Amino acid sequence: MKKIRRSRRDYLTETSDNPTLRTVYRIRHYVGWLLAAVSVLFVALNLQLFTPTSLKNIRASLQAASLVSAGDTTVISYPSGPNKCILPFGNGLAICSDHSLNFELPSNYSQMEMNLTYANPVMRASNQYLLVFDRNAYRFTVTNTLSELYSQTMTSPIINADIAADGSVAIVTDEAGYKSAVTVYNIDNEQLYKWSSPDYYIMSAVLSADGQRLALFCFKQDGLTLTSRLFFTDINSTESPENGVDMNSNLVLGMKFLGNNTVCAVCDNATYVISRSGQIRYQTEYASDDLIAFDLSDECIALATEAYSQNSRAEIILINARGMASRNPLSLPEEPDSISYCDGRLAVLTGDCVTFYSKSLREIDRQTNLAGVSRVYMRSGGTAIALFNSQARVLTIGNPLKDLNSDED
Repeated sequence: MKKIRRSRRDYLTETSDNPTLRTVYRIRHYVGWLLAAVSVLFVALNLQLFTPTSLKNIRASLQAASLVSAGDTTVISYPSGPNKCILPFGNGLAICSDHSLNFELPSNYSQMEMNLTYANPVMRASNQYLLVFDRNAYRFTVTNTLSELYSQTMTSPIINADIAADGSVAIVTDEAGYKSAVTVYNIDNEQLYKWSSPDYYIMSAVLSADGQRLALFCFKQDGLTLTSRLFFTDINSTESPENGVDMNSNLVLGMKFLGNNTVCAVCDNATYVISRSGQIRYQTEYASDDLIAFDLSDECIALATEAYSQNSRAEIILINARGMASRNPLSLPEEPDSISYCDGRLAVLTGDCVTFYSKSLREIDRQTNLAGVSRVYMRSGGTAIALFNSQARVLTIGNPLKDLNSDED
């Protein structure tokens, strides 16, 4: 009877003399079909979220969330066996061994575990996506925090790679018949760009945050003469990169886009901030032995070098995308073991102590007695991850986010 009454009600509404009722009926009818279409489209575009593995991970995540106790949320345990590389990703750590890739969260919970037999794994991460490639071999894999999105086998050995915030990846290969090549794929594993270089070896390729621009640090050698250049190109370009910036025979150690239009390149003897137009916005030189550590974030670079004053063994400066450096360097009485910058906070590890600084390099917190700590990673939200031999600890800054935006460069 309910079905009959409902059908009669719809009929009366549709044929009502009241135009308002007829309009409401039509709107409800169209909205219903629209919601159905959107649901089908969502499922079609996100099939990887509905695989048995993804559903299992989601169910396990919900179960773990209900079991977390307040006392163990600062500890992230590593899986047994040798760990090849560890990298902060999402709310935890991505850990790649010689046989598997794990995503570990606090409270001894493993959110993802997949078989991955890479001999020399290297990881790169954006906010939502993780790239793992086997250096000097042929395979790479892209995942999120729940499951693998895709894997691919290249036809030439992989030298280096990068991943953008939108999930696009740039893969540098030792291309047969060329010096090297770079290929860009989007998150759907569709090839967007490729350049095979007959003249230059590509040391590093980095993508802008939006995945639309590519910076290439290249070098070539003619006899005893080494030439290095930085090229910029758009992903939708069909032309070979030209008119690169002369990098004074330096070799790159690390490179990253600061935003979408400026690149920072840390080299063996100098650090540069260069715009897409080729303008050098910042340049500082040093002896190769004087470079202690650096950390490249989305907004700036933290650079630690030797200092030769009576009271200082090291200096740290922050350099932003405009090429502006800290007014007064941070002077340290000993060399840092690790530095990391994120969202207006700098973490500096010396011995068993992690000291936190604001953007203006003013000390805001210090945590001591961290025996066995080997490295520190700063994260957004006023926390850091300290790595130990068999576990990591989440460190929370006292008064987190206080004066986060109050300091000026």
